[in-house]
Amino acid sequence: MFWQALLDPFSILVVAAVAAMWGVSFSWLRGAARQSDLLTGGLMVLRRIGAQLAADHPIRRRLESAPIVDLSFEEIARLMHGQTVEPAARTLVRLGERIGWIERFSQLSIHLGILGTVFALVSSDPTDLEGFRARLPMALGTTFWGLIGAIGLSIVAGACESLLERVSQHVREALLAGLERPQEPAP
Repeated sequence: MFWQALLDPFSILVVAAVAAMWGVSFSWLRGAARQSDLLTGGLMVLRRIGAQLAADHPIRRRLESAPIVDLSFEEIARLMHGQTVEPAARTLVRLGERIGWIERFSQLSIHLGILGTVFALVSSDPTDLEGFRARLPMALGTTFWGLIGAIGLSIVAGACESLLERVSQHVREALLAGLERPQEPAP
C-alpha cells in the first residue's frame, strides 16, 4: 500500500507540480548566489572609492546621512553603477521580492496535497468499504507529496533569506570600512 500511495497517478501530478515549484525556486536561489559573489567583489571597489570621496561629495553625504542599516539594495544598485555590480544588486533585490513567491509555492504545495486527499475521499462511496479503501492510497500519497514539497520549499525560502542577510552584512561592512577615515596620530 505504501508504494501504491506514493506512485498513484494523482500523487504523481502533485509531485510534478511540486518539482516545478522547486525548480523555479532553486534557479532563483542559485542565480542570486552567483550574483552575490559579483557584488562582494564590487564591494572591494566601493570600499576603496568610499575612502577617497571628498567629505562634501553627494554619495558620501547620502551614505553618512542615514544609518548604513537603512540602505536598501535599490540604493546600492544606484550608487554602484557598473557592468557587473549593478545587475548583481538588482538580482538580489528581485530575490527579496521572490521569497514571498517561494513561500506561496510552499502553501500551494500543501493545498495541492489536501486537494488530492479531499478529491479521493469525496469521489469514493463511504458505504462501499472496499471502494473507500481503494481510494486511500491516492489520498495519502497526495498529502505526503504536498507536505514534502512544502518542507523543501520552506528550506529554500530560508536559504534565500540567509543569503540576503549575509550579503546585506557584507554591504554594511564594506560601506562602513570605506567611510572610516584613518586616524592621524597625535603629535
